[in-house]
Amino acid sequence: MDNPTNWLQIAYQYGIGGIFFAVTLWLCFHQGGASLIYKQDRRMLKILLGGYFGYLIVHSLWAYLARF
Repeated sequence: MDNPTNWLQIAYQYGIGGIFFAVTLWLCFHQGGASLIYKQDRRMLKILLGGYFGYLIVHSLWAYLARF
């Protein structure tokens, strides 16, 4: 039987962490620290979002495979 606490931990970690991550990105763009006009800033945003969702996917897959 799958341990539901694994999924609750992942949801909490990436949910609360995602809120902080989103607020930080919003502040960065809102205060003028970055702008989507610049190629380097768009690349930075892609890397940051790719890293966040990449770790989310790997962590979820790891928790899923741990039940076997």
